[in-house]
Amino acid sequence: MRTDVEITATADRGVRHRATGGLAVRVTAPGHVQLIGTAATPLGGDEIAVRIRVEPGAHLSVGTVAATIALPARHRADSRARWEIEVGAGGRLRLDPQPTVVAGGAVHTSDVVVEIDPTGILDLYEHVQIGRAVQIDRATTTDLDRIDRDRTGSWTGGLRVTVGGEVWLAHRVMLGASTPAAAIGHRAMSNVFRFPDDRPEAVHPSEFAARLRLAGEATLTSALGTSVTATRRLTDALDTAALVPNG
Repeated sequence: MRTDVEITATADRGVRHRATGGLAVRVTAPGHVQLIGTAATPLGGDEIAVRIRVEPGAHLSVGTVAATIALPARHRADSRARWEIEVGAGGRLRLDPQPTVVAGGAVHTSDVVVEIDPTGILDLYEHVQIGRAVQIDRATTTDLDRIDRDRTGSWTGGLRVTVGGEVWLAHRVMLGASTPAAAIGHRAMSNVFRFPDDRPEAVHPSEFAARLRLAGEATLTSALGTSVTATRRLTDALDTAALVPNG
């Protein structure tokens, strides 16, 4: 299945949108939209393309009503999603979808490409988990093979951000079977990109989480863990700590 979504936020005419395939768009309040699944996607072979444009001076918040679950099809495992985002002068975008969960046997690729004006504002969240089961009690669980199969999915994600025509971030991560993260028990990730943001760098003292200061005034906060619940907690904690005045 091919899914195409286009969302345009304007300063004086509200939000215009168009969607075909497995997603629909609902405007829930002025400047706020939710993506709603209308069919099971992404399955193996599916492609999702989401284009978001925030015109000069417009504000937009985009979320999803439920997690995205990537599943393999009978004859094909791979699926793909691509987000193309443009934020104009003085525009503001908050993109905070529910997590992507990659089920056993699925191979999902996501690319997010952003072009933002130097006077724009962007808060971009991404959360991913391999496998639908968060915790396993092996002393009581009888179908361990099914649980283990659920964790054999894989995900590759790219994030590229251009500010005023200059590339500020080109970031790529892999999760799932046969990756270094899986070797140490990490099968979930959270990323938070903020622009502008001039807060200093921070590293969690005991977990795989850090906020990096990028060239210019932008930050990327990333965390790895066993579940998106854990990684979201880590990125939230780094954000909260940075807002508390020293002394």
